[in-house]
Amino acid sequence: MLTGLKAYYLCASLLLFLFAIYSNKNALHAFGYGVALNIFPLALLPEVSMDIARVAGMPLAYLPVTAAGLALAVRNHARLPQSYRLLLTLAFIYCVYAFFTTLIIGGMTVANMAYWAAWPLNFLIFFSAAAFFSRTDIQTANKVIKATTTILVLGCLTGLARYGLGIAPDANFMPLVNRNGTVVFIVMVFPLLFYTYKEQEKARGWLLFCIGCIFVTLAFTFSRSGIIGMLACILLYYMRLTLSGLAKTAAVVLLIATIAYSGVADKSLQRLERVLVTSQMLIHGENLDSSMNDYNRVMLLQGAIATAKDNFWFGTGLGLQNYQKAFHKVSDYGHASKAHNFYISYFAELGVVGFSLLMLILYLVSRKLYPLSSRHKAFKVSFLAMALMMTMNEYILMPEIWFFYGMLAGMSRIGGYMAAPFQFRQLPEQLFNRVPNRSPHV
Repeated sequence: MLTGLKAYYLCASLLLFLFAIYSNKNALHAFGYGVALNIFPLALLPEVSMDIARVAGMPLAYLPVTAAGLALAVRNHARLPQSYRLLLTLAFIYCVYAFFTTLIIGGMTVANMAYWAAWPLNFLIFFSAAAFFSRTDIQTANKVIKATTTILVLGCLTGLARYGLGIAPDANFMPLVNRNGTVVFIVMVFPLLFYTYKEQEKARGWLLFCIGCIFVTLAFTFSRSGIIGMLACILLYYMRLTLSGLAKTAAVVLLIATIAYSGVADKSLQRLERVLVTSQMLIHGENLDSSMNDYNRVMLLQGAIATAKDNFWFGTGLGLQNYQKAFHKVSDYGHASKAHNFYISYFAELGVVGFSLLMLILYLVSRKLYPLSSRHKAFKVSFLAMALMMTMNEYILMPEIWFFYGMLAGMSRIGGYMAAPFQFRQLPEQLFNRVPNRSPHV
């Protein structure tokens, strides 16, 4: 089966790449098509571990969106806006730093090289998407966002159907993406439902249906982090000390509570309760029993903190092999995994120098998005929710994340939020010319 999957992903990714570089109109929806290739053609396939389904060290599921991002890089005949120069410089310094610390401190094996190479590749995808989408107009951007949210909702319905038919053990709608990776994608895109609802004046029933569908999917994915991330999105978007803001927040929370206490989310709620119990035990200094469900995660977290302290300045070097080698020096826990916390794990791998540089890069990325005070605050809400999600997973290298925020960063320039002047060389097509009333057809 793996041979067939590799053939499918390689062929599908190549076709998507060729499709996206054919025209700007095609390239606009390359992200959505890349995500769709992970969902709908594989709807009847049982789940396959990302650790097994790889080619050249990269998970097969990453190939379509990576191909879409590379197509934008090839298609772009334009320079980045001037305001991106600092971010581009820092990204370059980070890649050089990570390469040499991995080479000198840890060891640059083939696996670690693939792990490092994912960073410059994702930066390329981000900058290419930002440059490309900064030259759209608001109507085109809205259509792209609507298509992306539609794929999310249809994906959730597909996941529920897979679970209901017994094809999969949960509602994960991407068979070759681990459950937590799919949850990251759901929470990342979820706030754009509010954007589409407002910008395209959708019916309230449409919004409530989509929210309910996504919540039920997260419940049947049995994901604690997904439910936490979804609630964070709602609170960040609607929670304002105004009558309207409080009423909207209450309405959405009431919908979710109704679904939750209907019995649909019992298993996920039980897992949330276990988190509270584990947290209270740790706060009071009690020891966890190895039979407890959260014992593994707590031990990995404690080992990661010890590893970070032991490699404080420059880290262990990138890669699971380097991390585990350093981990076993300070912990006798034998489980071969990381901490399920992006911040602690990457502090351990990069040290305070590299981790500080990475945090600065991510902060500058967030600055490229519409602020929470704007009409298009859904962009920043998505980023903040993802920052929260990264305390519960380590999927920072998913190309979907970097393409998505590059796309949103580019769109954030349309409304004049980014005031820095910029110029591009003329493209062969007139798709992105800023001429009034001449938006591209999608």
